Amino acid sequence: MNSNLSLKTRQRRRDYQESISQNRALKQQQRRQKRLNTEKAIETGLKMTVNISITIIAFFSVKQLLPYHLAQQAKLAEIDGEIAKIKPRVEKLEEDFGNTFDPKLTRKVIEKNTYKADPNLSPIFFIDKKQQDN
Repeated sequence: MNSNLSLKTRQRRRDYQESISQNRALKQQQRRQKRLNTEKAIETGLKMTVNISITIIAFFSVKQLLPYHLAQQAKLAEIDGEIAKIKPRVEKLEEDFGNTFDPKLTRKVIEKNTYKADPNLSPIFFIDKKQQDN
């Protein structure tokens, strides 16, 4: 009976020690999990703070650059208008430039750019009839 009692006591002690060790392991695991959750919460909070800061900085940067951008667009539109005005003149000059170096048109170019004329031609002067009557 004594031996039977001591076996039961030993078994109870083992069961008690196992439950205590299981409890300790469970509490330790819960502490680790809580620490991990806290670390993740802090990390997420820091990430959100940094991202919100970057967003605010970007917003104010765009706000400051917008007037400059609009002014540059206005200048660009003005320059485009000037280019549109000058473009026909440039095209005419490009065409004339090609004609200037054409050997067949040399005489016409000289006549056009200077007052010299072909010696075989006689100058013609137009007189207004009103001046002639005076």
